[in-house]
Amino acid sequence: MTFTSSIFLIGLLPWFLLLAALTGKQNNVKIILLILMNSIFYLWGGIGAFFFVCGFAFFVGLFCKVIAKSGEKSLFALFLVLTILPLLFVKYSGFVIGNLNSLLGRQPVYHKMIIPLGISFFTFQAVSLLSDVYSGKITGKVSFLEVYTYLTFFPTVTSGPIMRFGNFKKGLMGGNCPVPYSASMEKIVLGLGKKVLIADKLAILANYYFDGITAGKSFSCAGLWIGSVAYTLQLYFDFSGYSDMAIGIGQLLGFEIGNNFNNPYQAKSISDFWKRWHISLSQWFRDYVYIPLGGNRCTVSRHILNLLVVWLLTGIWHGTGWSFIMWGMGYFLLLTMEKYLPFMKEIGSKWYSHIYALFFINLLWVPFRADSLTVAVKYLAGMFGIGSRGGVESRAVAFIPYLLVATGLCFPWKKVFEKYMQNRICSFFKGMVMIVIFVLAISAVISSSYTTYIYGNF
Repeated sequence: MTFTSSIFLIGLLPWFLLLAALTGKQNNVKIILLILMNSIFYLWGGIGAFFFVCGFAFFVGLFCKVIAKSGEKSLFALFLVLTILPLLFVKYSGFVIGNLNSLLGRQPVYHKMIIPLGISFFTFQAVSLLSDVYSGKITGKVSFLEVYTYLTFFPTVTSGPIMRFGNFKKGLMGGNCPVPYSASMEKIVLGLGKKVLIADKLAILANYYFDGITAGKSFSCAGLWIGSVAYTLQLYFDFSGYSDMAIGIGQLLGFEIGNNFNNPYQAKSISDFWKRWHISLSQWFRDYVYIPLGGNRCTVSRHILNLLVVWLLTGIWHGTGWSFIMWGMGYFLLLTMEKYLPFMKEIGSKWYSHIYALFFINLLWVPFRADSLTVAVKYLAGMFGIGSRGGVESRAVAFIPYLLVATGLCFPWKKVFEKYMQNRICSFFKGMVMIVIFVLAISAVISSSYTTYIYGNF
């Protein structure tokens, strides 16, 4: 089940939000409703995955109790390993075995495996929970039901944003300040519009080029650039659309979920980009990997090693192919150069800073999207004229107006609109626009086939 499925948008969400609003001040009822909704959302993906996450939550809750009572570092380290092992096995055992078979010249054998919904995200939340209990950031009792509700929280379980348990519990206990219903609904409508009216349309062009390269087809150099830009925009509107919906739904339930994006394609450098893109993931790696390794308060060589570890893990977390490692290593090299090469340090103040950042961001989304390292290399080579042909495909030309509109929507228009929202006419116009977006988005959901969120694959 996804946010853009008819069963969720029409059959479940409105009625659940209505029940939650009617019983909002009764914490016990709120917890029961959340457990029920989380379970329905999860059961839709399969009973095996549901029982897996129930067992996972039980053991994480047990680990929390043992850590809080003993405080032993060795036990904490053991429990961290045990918590991460299911993710490693489920997502990466096939990758390791496949590469070993290739080295040994054996034919790979594939077995069907249960992959629980959102395993990457709820594993990261479990690690943060255990770490915060061990460090003393969480001092109160953590019940098994709270752990289950936290790990399976349906707005964020499939694609984030990654929440911290302390903030989640405030919302669970009614401690966060309620957000006006209108602001939350606007967030949901805009997120839905980003996904089904923009991202899903851009996917047609991006898939045409990337799937074509996978199938061995040849395209024009200009067409491949246009295809890569289409995916760059698709990924942003897809993922930020999901995050907006998750934040809006969370706000309606009394939870404060931090923004996951801050105009990332307005970045002036690669380091600036990663302060704006998937903010909850960047903060997670900073707090639970980078700083424990020593951060930047160490020798230059050790700092570079710390960056290498973080970006290697970031690449591996996103996917099980060598192309994801290539993507992570690309960001590692760029960030290291921005930190230590004098001419790169000054690039953020230059007139061409946005061009520089977008150029490399767009290039690195190619291995992120490609089905394999071979496909990524072939696509990138074609972008620079190696193996590509002349002319531009008619499909790419037809999409150019759409790409220009999507690009324009990446600008920080919110700051401009906020200046005029006090005006009655502008406020009325905004309301009409929201209604139009909602109607068009719901119509698209009902009439179109199922399209998963990109980050749901991670």
